[in-house]
Amino acid sequence: MNILWIGGNHPRHLYYINKIQEKFPIAGSVIEFRENMLPTPPEGITSIDKENFIRHFKNRDLAEKKYFMEQAMPDCPILKTSRADLNSKTTVNFIKEINPDMVLIFGCYLIKEPLYSALPANTINLHAGLSPRYRGSATLFWPFYFLEPNYAGATFHYIIAEPDAGDIIHQVTPDLEKNDGIHDVACKVIIKSAEEMLKLLDMARHKKLKSFKQKATGKNFLTTDFKPEHLRIIYNIYNDDMVKCYLEGKLKSTTPKLKNQFTS
Repeated sequence: MNILWIGGNHPRHLYYINKIQEKFPIAGSVIEFRENMLPTPPEGITSIDKENFIRHFKNRDLAEKKYFMEQAMPDCPILKTSRADLNSKTTVNFIKEINPDMVLIFGCYLIKEPLYSALPANTINLHAGLSPRYRGSATLFWPFYFLEPNYAGATFHYIIAEPDAGDIIHQVTPDLEKNDGIHDVACKVIIKSAEEMLKLLDMARHKKLKSFKQKATGKNFLTTDFKPEHLRIIYNIYNDDMVKCYLEGKLKSTTPKLKNQFTS
């Protein structure tokens, strides 16, 4: 397999591709340099919302350093890009030079033309969310906001023009522990996803992967849907102890029905 990766530069993104590269050579990478891990609180919000905002993103930064540590750039030819230039002819030309028969995606902006048409059919996106229930942005946050932390997971799917809506290949959720906060769960999702992708790639060398059509249920969350006020649920009501409440039966939630490549 001649594999190319398109992804972000945050620790979680680099961890994912570096774990894959331990067993599968990567022919090239397109790396989008993302927003700051510690964003500035919006102006005009209340003191409690500002406090929650700072706490939330500081804890995210600390969790990624704890679980992923320092991550080097993948050892392969790299095209560094921005959100504005991701879908440019420069990216298309770089990909044509690599000529991949498989492309893995995780953590970049939405793929559009002309890049979309330059990718092979065997292009697999890791979406940090359980599609179709949670599509779009911040989809490891919204399960907590809606009081179902057990729905924090990831979906491997083929890409189509619509965000996070391609045929599903495989889904994962992490093992939850009582001391897990929202960012522990998010990091565990990525760690398990990297482990599962290694299995999927090994399987793909020998046979075609199964795929599952997505049903049109769920919500496509936009970046603008998130507001600092949403964090009150996580921190002021549950003090980031929602996983513990769920495991102790104080929060009720249905069980996700995951699409699984490894079961018949």
